[in-house]
Amino acid sequence: MGRPLKKDVNGVVVIGPFVGGSGIKVTGRFGSTTNSDYYILKQRGARTYVVTRDGSTRKVGVLVNSIDNTIADGQILITGSIDGTSPGNISIAKLTRRLAFDFSGNSYTWFLSNHEDSSGDVIVLVPIN
Repeated sequence: MGRPLKKDVNGVVVIGPFVGGSGIKVTGRFGSTTNSDYYILKQRGARTYVVTRDGSTRKVGVLVNSIDNTIADGQILITGSIDGTSPGNISIAKLTRRLAFDFSGNSYTWFLSNHEDSSGDVIVLVPIN
């Protein structure tokens, strides 16, 4: 896995302590319900993350490719956007401090941006040519 993700390329803390719903927001399915308001607390592997909705209840989810949000129990979906819109439209397969990779093998540099309509932080992807 290498070094776990903690900050983006600009030095902004993107995972870690749950503080008022800031950081990387993911869609997750745990039990029978899919919710789009989980936040990453910790990286456990290249594609495995500990997530939370409230700061105290923790779930372990595995990244999958499903832009239509049809995910199974224990799976999470991280999306990014090239134009900075929320929600993103590119499913992310792997995320490192400097690079993001989609399920088609494309690579991007990325940073976290607060969306102007206060809907939360958005992963902005910049394609690498």
